Amino acid sequence: MLASYYQIHFWQLPEGYLCPPIPGRADYVHYAADLVAELHDSNEIPKGKHVRMLDIGCGANCIYPILASRSFGWQVVGSEVDRQALAVAQTIVNANPALKGLITLRQQHAPKHILNGIILADDYFDLIVCNPPFYTSAAEAQAVNQQKWQKLGKTNQGRNFAGSNRELWCDGGELAFISKMIIESQAYAKQVGWFTSLVSQQKHHKLLVALLAQQAKAYGAIDIRQIKMQQGQKSSQLLAWRFVV
Repeated sequence: MLASYYQIHFWQLPEGYLCPPIPGRADYVHYAADLVAELHDSNEIPKGKHVRMLDIGCGANCIYPILASRSFGWQVVGSEVDRQALAVAQTIVNANPALKGLITLRQQHAPKHILNGIILADDYFDLIVCNPPFYTSAAEAQAVNQQKWQKLGKTNQGRNFAGSNRELWCDGGELAFISKMIIESQAYAKQVGWFTSLVSQQKHHKLLVALLAQQAKAYGAIDIRQIKMQQGQKSSQLLAWRFVV
């Protein structure tokens, strides 16, 4: 799919790293692109290098920067805490002429932060995308996997999905990760058009929207969107917010 639709002819991942389903990732990019069009007061998605996107946690696969740059010609920055993942992503970028001059990678040297240290003083991004670590621990990821096998009438199966520790889980899981992103986002209100993140668990939406409401009291007006994305039987939620400045 990457070769046929996006002219990506080299794309290899180390064993154990997350191999993303391309249609779902493309879905996210296109839904988020509609927000960028709105930001530019346009009925069409703006294309070209004047539009900049930041991907939080680009991983070794670098999939969101690839899709955004190839679909719309945007300039994309990918951030990552894992040095090996970043090196693999850079190899992919360097090996594909179609990505030349469109993707820049930055290492997050302070893992306790998300935006701090990545968004520089002279940066402006029309859009931030994020696919956060969903689970709170390896044990939780394994438990969820076992539930899936049990529904299929099978037991004692290994994990049916790949992914490194930092790709799949973190302390507090996605709720803690996105909450931290929301809190840090206020400092970059004038440097970012739309902040967005996938949210895997419906119960987290209410808590995250409540946190955004608290931020609104401290800052002022915040535009909050909850967007449902559907592909066949699989549905996912996109949370987006922007500070009205």
